[in-house]
Amino acid sequence: MPNPANRAPKTAAANRTEPRYCVAPVGSVSQAMHARDALAREGVPATVVRNDPAATRHGCAYAISYPCERERTVRAALRSAGIRWRGSAR
Repeated sequence: MPNPANRAPKTAAANRTEPRYCVAPVGSVSQAMHARDALAREGVPATVVRNDPAATRHGCAYAISYPCERERTVRAALRSAGIRWRGSAR
């Protein structure tokens, strides 16, 4: 029978997983910056990223990266801000 005292203690850091990020392509860098600011007002961390235009059907060169777990909040915030996006990718 294993001795419980020999087991390494579990730490909170060992139990955490890195959040997955989604990317929402938008039309321009100014739209991406506007989207980032709208998400910040909702408490969603987001960054403007350069997107490969060939990777999207619409040729969007800029996108917003955000935690996938906040997808519902992101959709609502972008809709409220009047920002159109081309779906999201994980």
